[in-house]
Amino acid sequence: MERILLVEPEYRNKYPPIGLMKLATYHRGKKDYVAFYKGKAPYTTLAKFDRVYVTTLFTFYYDLTVDTVRHYLNHVHKDNVFVGGISATLLREQYIRDLKMKNVIAGQLHNSSVLGYDDGVDIDALPLDYDILDDVTYAYPAGDNIFLYTTRGCPRDCEFCAVTTLEPTFKDTNSLVAQVTAVREKYGDKRNILIMDNNILFSGQLHEVVQDLNGVGYIQNTRNYRGVNCVALTLEKIKRRRGFGSDHSRQVAELVEYLHSFQSKVVGKDLARRYAAILVNVDSAANKLAALNKFRKELIEITEKYRFKTTLQRYVDFNQGLDARLLTDRKMAILSKIAIKPFRLAYDKAADEAVYRRAFEAAYAHGVRYFSNYMLYNYTDAPYDLWKRLHSTIELYEGKPDVQAFSFPMKYAPVDATDREFIGEKWNRKYLSAIGVIINVTKGVVAKEKDFFYEAFGHNKKEFLEILTMPSEFIRHRMLFKGHGYLSKWKRKYRSLDARQRRLLLDYLCGSTDRERIRSKKLLSIIELYSVTKHALVCRTGQQGTRGDSGDAGFGGHL
Repeated sequence: MERILLVEPEYRNKYPPIGLMKLATYHRGKKDYVAFYKGKAPYTTLAKFDRVYVTTLFTFYYDLTVDTVRHYLNHVHKDNVFVGGISATLLREQYIRDLKMKNVIAGQLHNSSVLGYDDGVDIDALPLDYDILDDVTYAYPAGDNIFLYTTRGCPRDCEFCAVTTLEPTFKDTNSLVAQVTAVREKYGDKRNILIMDNNILFSGQLHEVVQDLNGVGYIQNTRNYRGVNCVALTLEKIKRRRGFGSDHSRQVAELVEYLHSFQSKVVGKDLARRYAAILVNVDSAANKLAALNKFRKELIEITEKYRFKTTLQRYVDFNQGLDARLLTDRKMAILSKIAIKPFRLAYDKAADEAVYRRAFEAAYAHGVRYFSNYMLYNYTDAPYDLWKRLHSTIELYEGKPDVQAFSFPMKYAPVDATDREFIGEKWNRKYLSAIGVIINVTKGVVAKEKDFFYEAFGHNKKEFLEILTMPSEFIRHRMLFKGHGYLSKWKRKYRSLDARQRRLLLDYLCGSTDRERIRSKKLLSIIELYSVTKHALVCRTGQQGTRGDSGDAGFGGHL
């Protein structure tokens, strides 16, 4: 039996480490001791392990990832440390050079021989071990879903995408029923499915995939999800993990807290008294887990009787998006058999407006009402192209009050970039910074409401570029600075500049011109406003802003 430590660097991410979850399944199948850690485990913990796997994600986390791997190389023999995942695949030689290690694994783990084992297991095809997520306190926003693939790869060869390197061969792998069944049997039912295929609409098995989804309960306009009994689920999970050395204290404490919060739901004097007595026994027990198991049957019966049982619609999320170019009415008719939320479409350049519009109308005609749009920017597009795409979706949604829709502008960086500093040919540092500020204020999304859009991005090209040139503090706390007159002051000064002066201002804001070189009094006057901060303004005025503005919301009541 080997002692295996699975590691994810301490970056923020929405999805759990699927590769490590497959490795956990593989090693547990070999009866190995398996644990999961996020970040740098202390030396006292590391001393327990024979082998360490470190996953990698985006290349712009390179420095953080290298630092994390070095930590483990300092405490574990380098031959027993393995690095894999997205960044390791794209930058393999760089990792080998900088870390002076050989075990940098590129691509998918189709054969366990890559890891030094002779059992020939296709690790990439294994089900996920969801239990390891309980080893860490980090809460993955999308963690409580079923994750699966029905295809791998993508036949498209988009320059901005790394899929052809990560998954070079497009193939159908549909084992959907088996994947869902395995999760439910071992880890309990989950409401939603996240299908991680890169381009499922290329599959010749779309009809079969949808049929399989229907077969496991994912049916449009059907409320059949009842949830799970968390007492039974937690105790079974702890039982399953015993013997692997896991610390269950956190799960036990959370379960006890849940049982106390559930107390108010128990009806009937005798039953309520019995339930309270059980909780007193659990609270006073030196070994709370033993006490919970002692009263397991009664606790499950009581919580099952009174827990929330209203059935809910199950949703499917094609998480990597659906290719608008391939979304025909026939395929949409197939997809309409399942409830998709959100319906993700890419709208990466202004020239794709007709394609996007056709895909949207097809989805809407088949009952889809919840949309999410990916919009790549900072690539070959110009800044105004992003405005046009955002605006065209706003116009498309107009007159459709039943539609919920959000756009997600996504800044392009080369697939092998180790930072986020790339600037597209038609962009500049100030414009990119301003878009980042707007998006941060809106929590990463652009809603469909027209008033909100015009306030955030302007009514036209002129206003949009003006907003991008505005001081970041003015963008971030728009209503505060507007209420105190600073916004109108900046606009008057900016609009008085000629084309050459505006270019010089941008050069200064982008760091390509020093202030000492600027002689224009007009420019120096407007530059002064870029040093005004919310903190300084509040300290000077003694108030947060005008009526209805807290000073923290960028666009008034829209956020």
